[in-house]
Amino acid sequence: MANTDLIVRGYFGLGDNESIVHVTCDEDFLLHIWARNVETSQGGVQVLTPPSQFRGSGATGPQDGLVLDVPPQTGMTLGCVGAQAGETIDLSSAFGARVTVFLTVVTAHGATVTMTRE
Repeated sequence: MANTDLIVRGYFGLGDNESIVHVTCDEDFLLHIWARNVETSQGGVQVLTPPSQFRGSGATGPQDGLVLDVPPQTGMTLGCVGAQAGETIDLSSAFGARVTVFLTVVTAHGATVTMTRE
C-alpha cells in the first residue's frame, strides 16, 4: 500500500438497520469486507457485482453474485472484491440474518468513495 492510497471505512447493520449497501468510487478500488453474524443461526453476506470480464456459460444475468457464510455469533474476514471506476458493489444480508459489516475501501488518493444504504 503506497502513501498515496485513500482509505475509507464504513460500518453497517445489514438485515437490522440497512437492507442493502451500495459501494462505488470514481477510481478503481478494492473493497475489504469483515462481517459478524449476530444471529444464533445461519447467516452471511450477499455480494453483487457487475458482470465479470470472464464468465462461465451458466452466468447469464446482469450481475455476478456470491453468498459468503458467517457462522452464528462469530466474526470473520470475508476477503476483498475489486471494482473498476464507476462500478457499484452491493452488499446485503444472506438468509435473513442480522449481520454487521465493517467495510474498508482502498483506492487512489483524491478519489471519491460513496457508500449509500437502503
